[in-house]
Amino acid sequence: MDACVQVVALFLDASFAKANPMPTVTRWDEARRLLAAESSADLLLEEQVALGPRTTLKIGGPARLLARCRTAAGVSAAIRAAGQVGCPWLVLGLGANVLVPDTGLDAMVVTLEGDLGAVERDGTAVRAGGGASLAKLVREAVDAGLAGVECLSGIPSTVGGALAMNAGAWGQEILDVLAWAEVVEADGALRRLERWEVDGGYRWSVLGRGRVVTRAEFQLRAESSEALKVRLREVRDKRLAALPPEPSAGSVFRNPSGDYAGRLLELAGCKGLRAGGAEVSQRHANVIVNPGGATALEVRALVAEMARRVQERFAVELELELKVLSSAGEVIADPQASLA
Repeated sequence: MDACVQVVALFLDASFAKANPMPTVTRWDEARRLLAAESSADLLLEEQVALGPRTTLKIGGPARLLARCRTAAGVSAAIRAAGQVGCPWLVLGLGANVLVPDTGLDAMVVTLEGDLGAVERDGTAVRAGGGASLAKLVREAVDAGLAGVECLSGIPSTVGGALAMNAGAWGQEILDVLAWAEVVEADGALRRLERWEVDGGYRWSVLGRGRVVTRAEFQLRAESSEALKVRLREVRDKRLAALPPEPSAGSVFRNPSGDYAGRLLELAGCKGLRAGGAEVSQRHANVIVNPGGATALEVRALVAEMARRVQERFAVELELELKVLSSAGEVIADPQASLA
């Protein structure tokens, strides 16, 4: 997400705002006019941009509007313009946990680039733009001998997306080291939130609810750079061994309390299930892969079948971790209703 584009991870990232009623063509024309008037070095506007290549599943049609924001002022301008005419909007980072419809999104997609992809260090603090990749943040910290984020290595997300979903792995969560976050609110206002103002838990935080994270500071601790690099390699090796090599969006379902979604899905016979070009990985039963040519509709069919099998065998209702999007960019929460 530089390729530093802000998910989600799609975080997507989880930073989504909708408007009622849905905008008419006239409203979209007005949105286009307002955004074009704001276009500058801070904000670049594009239309009908293919989203499939911007997601790790490599699936999805075009975005009606794409607002490429390079500064916090650019993000504010884009969100204000969308709000003035009632256009739905969402933030797309590395697109690592998102399924975009085959027909695309009738919404404004916001990406973070330029200054919003920078990472800098100040003593034991590291500051990063919301569009910076998590990999870039981890690399900067480890090279400087700063611990606290090394276990997040390999998670395909921007910093903003990681904060929105409180990304974590092997005992570390990104909110554990957050000092403050700068966000653009749904009305376009820029605001700084201190750590005590940021509520969050397992794979969620208030930063992912109608806000765009433009910048954040992390307070880390000094440790041997060599020891951190060893830990980094161990984390990377574990992740590579666990995930399939084909394009995927990572885990489809959250782990239910006291259990693992992958274990239940494997016992329910989900490994190797296919729907057209989409397939449940033979390596990990909680991951759907796209070996080539899969559609969003086929992935959604697999999601529904996986949830049905676990419900039927174990009476467990799995919750989606994958962000399945409607054409308006809304997140569809019910895996069984996702084909409607």
